[in-house]
Amino acid sequence: MDGVLANLDLKTKFREHLAVIAWPQVAGHVVAAHAQAMAVRDGVLIVAADTGAWAQELQMRQRELLKLLEAQVGPGVIRDIHFRTGRSRWQRRRVQAEQAVSEMGISRRRRREIEAAGEKIEDEDLRVRAERAFAALARMEVWRKKNGWRRCRRCGCWQRVGRHWCASCTYSGGRRKRR
Repeated sequence: MDGVLANLDLKTKFREHLAVIAWPQVAGHVVAAHAQAMAVRDGVLIVAADTGAWAQELQMRQRELLKLLEAQVGPGVIRDIHFRTGRSRWQRRRVQAEQAVSEMGISRRRRREIEAAGEKIEDEDLRVRAERAFAALARMEVWRKKNGWRRCRRCGCWQRVGRHWCASCTYSGGRRKRR
């Protein structure tokens, strides 16, 4: 896996994403209930705390948290943590969208397709994870169709706007490869 990520130049991004995922484990479940890791930008983990008191408490524990993160994701991936208070409108919308997507139903035909794809995977744990990921993608597709998204006529990428081509195909003059 490390070789594939290195060849695709995604190793650093993968480890940064692991830092966001590892936050509840690193900070502890009590802290994670009041402070959520949102993203990593240029080696800086951005954490949204419920209140200023939580942000201040975490700021005082920053060195300890950085050491724990380094043990989880490797040295040099996260070099700083920025604590913010409150959740932004974008974060609230994101949570609402994730909840809406998780409630979407999948057709029986699509479920059979997912199960058929999963049967080809011998490792039980990997098969379960793959089927879960395929189901999430299928729910996302249903949600996009229901909420007015369309596919680009040229490359097939999903897009929100009401144009015939996505932004990439529009700006590249249609030279983007078809999927």
